[in-house]
Amino acid sequence: MSQAELAGRSGISERAIRDLERGSSRPRQHSVRAIAGALRLAGPDLVVFLSAGRSGGGIAPVPAPVPALGAGMGLVGRRRELGALVDLVRGGRHRQITITGPGGIGKSRLATALVAALETGTDLDVRGIDVSAVHDPTLLVEVAAEAILGPGPSGSRLPTVERVAAELRGRRLVLLLDCCDRVVAAAPDLALLVRRCPGLTLVVTSQRPLRVTGERLVRLAPLPPPEAVELFALRAAEANPAFELTLDNAAAVTSVCVRVGGLPLAVELAAARMRILTPAELVERLGRQLPVLTDGAADLPARHRSLRATIESSLDLVDPPARAMFDWLGAFPAGGVLDDVEAVATVLGAGAGSVLGMLGELVDTGLVRTTTEAGRSRYTLPDPMSELAAERLAARDDRGRVDAAVAGRLLVRLSRWSGQPAPTDSIVVGRDADNLRAALAWAVVHRPGDIDIHALYRYFQLSGRYVEGEAILVRAAAAGQVLGRVRAGQLALLRGDLAGAERLGTAALAGLDPADHAGRVLTHLLLGTAASERRDAGTARRHLRTALRHARPAGDDQLTATVLNNLGVLSATMGNLRAADRQWTAALVVKRRAGMGAITIGTTLNNLAELARERGQAALAAGRADEAASVFASVGFHRAAAQAQSTRALALLADDAPAAATAAIDRAEALLAGASDAGDDERTALVIRLRRSVVLHAAGRFAEASEIMGRTMPVALSADHRTREEAAFTLGAHAARLVHRDPVAAAGLAAACTALFTQANRPVPGNLAGVLDGAVAACRTATPPAVYARAEADGASLSTVALVRLAAAIGPDRHHQVR
Repeated sequence: MSQAELAGRSGISERAIRDLERGSSRPRQHSVRAIAGALRLAGPDLVVFLSAGRSGGGIAPVPAPVPALGAGMGLVGRRRELGALVDLVRGGRHRQITITGPGGIGKSRLATALVAALETGTDLDVRGIDVSAVHDPTLLVEVAAEAILGPGPSGSRLPTVERVAAELRGRRLVLLLDCCDRVVAAAPDLALLVRRCPGLTLVVTSQRPLRVTGERLVRLAPLPPPEAVELFALRAAEANPAFELTLDNAAAVTSVCVRVGGLPLAVELAAARMRILTPAELVERLGRQLPVLTDGAADLPARHRSLRATIESSLDLVDPPARAMFDWLGAFPAGGVLDDVEAVATVLGAGAGSVLGMLGELVDTGLVRTTTEAGRSRYTLPDPMSELAAERLAARDDRGRVDAAVAGRLLVRLSRWSGQPAPTDSIVVGRDADNLRAALAWAVVHRPGDIDIHALYRYFQLSGRYVEGEAILVRAAAAGQVLGRVRAGQLALLRGDLAGAERLGTAALAGLDPADHAGRVLTHLLLGTAASERRDAGTARRHLRTALRHARPAGDDQLTATVLNNLGVLSATMGNLRAADRQWTAALVVKRRAGMGAITIGTTLNNLAELARERGQAALAAGRADEAASVFASVGFHRAAAQAQSTRALALLADDAPAAATAAIDRAEALLAGASDAGDDERTALVIRLRRSVVLHAAGRFAEASEIMGRTMPVALSADHRTREEAAFTLGAHAARLVHRDPVAAAGLAAACTALFTQANRPVPGNLAGVLDGAVAACRTATPPAVYARAEADGASLSTVALVRLAAAIGPDRHHQVR
């Protein structure tokens, strides 16, 4: 076509055509459209031509066609969402609708189903096109206009929006633009098109909302397990015609669907693996999803052929700072609360005001999820995103700075928490525990000096994760934090490992500076307590007195109070209750004066409560135990609060208040159930169960008491000294209450109680001794000598079988006949 002929067809001067061909002038947009009309361009050719016109010359690579939405592969699930969309469109109240959600969630498939439903179920004029090939936002309205008005020259010089409005007028039409992810910058133009065309309803699919006035968002969630399993079964049968969902593989298939989060694309990629794997084998390999969920169908877009490609395609949609934020979140295994993320980003050079914008981009594209915990936002990466973030973080030049910033933030939070423990702080009771674990693993290797050893001990004591804490503290000690061995020894002591505690204490003592009085106080406390647990009173007293001597030059009231508390424990263990009362009372005064934390104060209060109970001061014991429980609960130490409540229950029982005692032991059980993580602390649960059996026996609930004893006693007998002593108390209490119902069983239980205290090298406590003596005398009177002797020998043997049999006698229907 000559320049003159093109000029005649387009209505543009021949000179203007000549200048355009030479590249000596930049075309006006109405001229570009006029020439396109004269050339009868449509579809991808039109997109290429308009793009060249807007860029000022030069033909861009030919994009993929802009097809109409086809039938697709069929819709599984989403019936509720499809119905809601049909109602929205048909109702006409919302004329700008965005179907949004992360990559692979099924937006395009739902859009295809929506077009089909509207075409067959309504009389609406529906147009649907895939615009994934359009990367220039300025072209989107042109493509939309072609979809509405059809290809070919318009003969109008009006702007595109006005031309569509003039042609469409009030005619009702539904336009669906699929895959608008890369052209959301065209949102203002699309919003103007909707406003100027009152009969137009625009539906778009995009990972990111358009954020325009009047936009109605339809956010797609992952498929629930039943629908995910249905999709898996369909696609697995396509990949392997021999596949069939059966009772044998249904659990594994469900596990696969749950592991991949119900994301439809991930479910389909997993199902494709049924060509070479079984569902059970696939479950075993989903610890890392990105290497497994690949090999999608060849006719799918490249971004849908693997889960990695889908996530990377989503990352391409956000700005570079947001991509950096995605990488940084890879250092938060459990996601980060906003304060932590902002603190880390600031250290890494991001402006405080930019963090919310970066997070907003990641949330909008579905790369990051938000949840709310105790009124705070947490930003987490789903498993496959977390995998990719970790890979990208490992490849970054600033990896060390990122890890240091995250670890530093978590360690600062740990130290602050230790100074003022809060029961709702997520570093203890929430998902930040996983973040702290990762931070400690890094800090032990790279910056052991930054670890607050005392805070770390308190943290693991409170969480009950003694084994894990001991390992980390030993590693910190090996890296130069000498007191790490002492604190590790204290955790070993809590789980009953006396030999390990003494070994760690001895090693710490050898490595301490002679002038480190505070360190020596803690070490001798550890060794003295271990000796006390072994009932080696001489060694225990020597270490505790040495600790007290070092506490004075250390000038630390807190250390002095701790030594006094442990001296009280030794005195009580040796049966010197008066000395224990004096030492614990002094310890409590010093602790309060020094402003020590709730946990240490609560410990001494509970010791005093136990002491008052042993001395028969029931009301005082109940009051002190209640106070201890409140103090422990105030900092979230629910396991210790539960044990204090069980002490209160026994005190109330001694005060002849079985109903109140039952309420207290129920409260103890509830507190224990509410503890976030018992960790390695098995003792607390055992003690509360043993005490519960005594309370229920007193309340007349014999069968329940018997069942608890039969289940718990064998475990308690194989536990540490303190737990066995608790078992001895329990046996004595049951013996006293069983005398008149079954004197033979009572004789056996009383003998077992005495044998356990003898085994522990500890005298029977005063209040129990009197009760036990009375029970033994009553049993001797009520039973023939030979029968009594057999029962006594049976109990004293401490045979598990014998004790379980004796525990069964607590039940209402198990009474021995006196012969």
